[in-house]
Amino acid sequence: MKKINAAVFSIILAVVLGSSSAFAQSDIPLVPLVKPINPKLIKISGTWNYNATMPTVQGMCPAGGPASGTLSISKGGGARPYILVFQSGRVCNPASLCTFNGTLSGNELVFVNEAKVDDEGGEVTNAFRLTVLTNELATGEASSRYLHPDGMECQWSYGITLRRKSGK
Repeated sequence: MKKINAAVFSIILAVVLGSSSAFAQSDIPLVPLVKPINPKLIKISGTWNYNATMPTVQGMCPAGGPASGTLSISKGGGARPYILVFQSGRVCNPASLCTFNGTLSGNELVFVNEAKVDDEGGEVTNAFRLTVLTNELATGEASSRYLHPDGMECQWSYGITLRRKSGK
């Protein structure tokens, strides 16, 4: 029997035991263990639970924190055939920032929105890109950008996972 490298063994052991500590210590990129659903079978309309990771921030703005709650996705029309609305777990000021327009191409969902957010003319743009793995699971990355008319800018990025709300 060949010798197993200690790092490889610890990764195998972590997978078997359900621990992610070995992955946190390695440079191995995590990939979904699920082959994405056939795009022709995707049904994304409905209510979803979401979890967003702790954002990283560039600029002088506060980082914020991780978030979770519910959102809904419904059919839209025209150039943005899907509408996503955050229902809980997020503060949207103005309220329009809780509503995103989106498209689906293959297994990739892209949602965006933008708005003026203060009386100084500051603008926010938000976007996220999700890979639909199953009709119950989608995961991806999100980003937000604030730009003040005087040139001050902040950018946030975070991971986001959607799981179909049971019974919906």
